[in-house]
Amino acid sequence: MTTIKILAAVFTLCLVLIAAFVARKTHLPGRIKKAEEFLENEDIQKASEIVKKILNKYPDYAPARYLRARILIKQKQYLLAISELNGVLGIAGFADFVSEVDVHYHLANLYRDTQQWQKEVEEYKAILNFNPDDIRANHRIGHVLYRQKNYGDAREHLLKAYTQDPSLGDCLLPLGVSCFHSADHTNAEQYLLKSLEAASDPSEAQYYLGALYKSKKDYETAMRMYNAVRKDRRFLVGSMRALGEIYAEQEMYDEAIERLEEGLGGLSGKDEESLSYRYLLAECYERANKITEAVYHWQKISEANSSYRNTKTKLDDYRGILDNDNQRVLFTASLEELQPLITEVIARLNYNIISKNPVNINEYFYKAFNIKRINEPPLAIYFNRTTRDITESQINDFYQRMNAENCKSGIYLTTAKFSIRAKNAASSMMAELMDSTFLNKAVERVMLKRSKPGG
Repeated sequence: MTTIKILAAVFTLCLVLIAAFVARKTHLPGRIKKAEEFLENEDIQKASEIVKKILNKYPDYAPARYLRARILIKQKQYLLAISELNGVLGIAGFADFVSEVDVHYHLANLYRDTQQWQKEVEEYKAILNFNPDDIRANHRIGHVLYRQKNYGDAREHLLKAYTQDPSLGDCLLPLGVSCFHSADHTNAEQYLLKSLEAASDPSEAQYYLGALYKSKKDYETAMRMYNAVRKDRRFLVGSMRALGEIYAEQEMYDEAIERLEEGLGGLSGKDEESLSYRYLLAECYERANKITEAVYHWQKISEANSSYRNTKTKLDDYRGILDNDNQRVLFTASLEELQPLITEVIARLNYNIISKNPVNINEYFYKAFNIKRINEPPLAIYFNRTTRDITESQINDFYQRMNAENCKSGIYLTTAKFSIRAKNAASSMMAELMDSTFLNKAVERVMLKRSKPGG
């Protein structure tokens, strides 16, 4: 009988303990709710006291851990909040009490505030696992990827967000730029133009619209866009380079030089962008026959990187030209100024010029008769001032011009050399090739004759 009483007493005690435990547990949500009310009313101290007491007894109670993380966020203790939230994710069964999506949202915001961009992306990816069409997640991850220049993925996420919520106007510019870099020029133009409607600073959109229209060879519109942003230091070098390329393609070298010189102050010095920019400027000076200026910029390139492209060869060639009086005159005077000299060189070949037409600032096309064989049909003479080897393609172009002018034969006269393929092509075209060696000697004879009394 005594044993039965003892067992009954133990059983009763257990029931009391269980009831007390359950009472406490069932009381916890109420205490958490009270702490949340304090937090919402900015009474962080009272909220913290409640949470601290709960966690002292139940250290893995997920709602309390989650609330402590939110308190830390309020206190701007972001690193501690990140640790706390990751701790919540590690508690077994936490999702029964706390929304996992909300935890990831908090972590994403905290990683953004602490500039941990890649971790921010990972949190938004976790959110997209729950809902691939989540607007906020797609919106934020798109902006992060855009900032990282991951344009393909940025385009995908931003498009998904903007399609669902067209009020997200900050998607337009990165969408346009991302489409441009993804070769989706139709949508790039659409989004960039639309971004201009509400943009307080339109420069970036105008810059990329310039690039878009330049790629489409709509140079007039491209130039208008680039000129609109040329005063913005962020886009000075890029816009001036683009304008220089447009002018150079149209053989407007003086205009190209003016624009490229304007952007020189924005160059950093030794990076690839700076070197290629200065190389383009040097080439424009070369094409404009301003050899001294071209050599100056090639020297600057060589000082930064002596092996950059063919700069060393350029310097060697042009230093040789500038050190030779006869060659220097051929490269420093305009072709119009050189016409008397060229006419005399051609006359020494026993040809009399009957017509001449400029092709560009470095090339001229002549028709001439042989003064010793006046009954022969006229021949074509092409003069090309360059340091580059003449190519097979250039010889073929000359042959087509010969035929168009009804000339059966011709002479190609140049300040450079001929490639082997060019020589082979000329051998079957009744075209005689005269390179820099011949021209230098011919000019030397002419200049010597002029220097003599009565010459």
